[in-house]
Amino acid sequence: MRLQSLNCPNCGSPLRTENNMQICDSCGSTFRIDYDDSDVAYERLSKEDEIARQRFEHEKEMLETEYRLKEEARIKQAKYEKSEARKKRAANKVKALISLLIMLGVFCGFMFLVFMVIKGESLFDVEKIAGTTTTETTVSPYLIDASDVLADDEFMENAVASVLSEIHSSRDGKPVTIYDIPITDWYMTDEPEIYDCYLLTSEKENRLCFLVKYTYQSERDEDDIKEVYDCLYLRNITVGNNGKISSDYAVRIDRGEGATNWTWVAAEDSDQLYRSAILAQSEFSRDKVILPVSILPSNETEETLEETDEDDDADSDEDYDED
Repeated sequence: MRLQSLNCPNCGSPLRTENNMQICDSCGSTFRIDYDDSDVAYERLSKEDEIARQRFEHEKEMLETEYRLKEEARIKQAKYEKSEARKKRAANKVKALISLLIMLGVFCGFMFLVFMVIKGESLFDVEKIAGTTTTETTVSPYLIDASDVLADDEFMENAVASVLSEIHSSRDGKPVTIYDIPITDWYMTDEPEIYDCYLLTSEKENRLCFLVKYTYQSERDEDDIKEVYDCLYLRNITVGNNGKISSDYAVRIDRGEGATNWTWVAAEDSDQLYRSAILAQSEFSRDKVILPVSILPSNETEETLEETDEDDDADSDEDYDED
């Protein structure tokens, strides 16, 4: 290929190429580019090289896409195979565990039958004994409520009698001495009044609490009356298979804190005693027990009995005089 000047030979102005022609915009002259055989061969080779390069890029892109798809498929297959292997191992473990449980059940059943044959009891008797044992072991002896204790009249009578016996043994004839000037003794009058009762229950212990009121009279002034309060309770309260309530009937005292006056060895505030001795027992469930009048001591009954005895004595004296 021969090189030609890019300036117009007529006026020297720059030429522009258009449709294989060189055109001078200044003077309007046009010139044709003269290609020889080598120029044609070069142009053909340039096109072939571009075509080859494009074909190579296309094939490269196709190979990369194919490799990526194959790699994604391989990874997916590996995950699937791993998941299936894990499921298979889990199923084998479950099967092995079921087989072991079946074998253990068969062995235990066989040993049970051997034991019963040696013991000489029939299968029917064994089932009966097993059912009774299961019932006895599943029922807790501490599962009672207020209706259970009230239903057992003998227990309630003994419980009240135990509390009254403890009160009389610890307070009858024992004055409370108040160290003022002069020193004054106070004596308990009438029968102590059981004015409230609560059943405190838990999974390990039950308590039957009696709230008692004592009335004291001053030796210096019969009209000077003092009322104090106490909480006495029974513990180890359980229910047997026959529904009977049992206890050791050992009376204990719990006045709590904040209500006790150690001069009186009792509480002066009944509301505070309730809060300290009943409400403060947070580990227990609380159930109020409405005590029947028939088991409570009655001062009026005792006075009536005393009057009746006096009348009988008077009648006897009259009969003796007449004789």
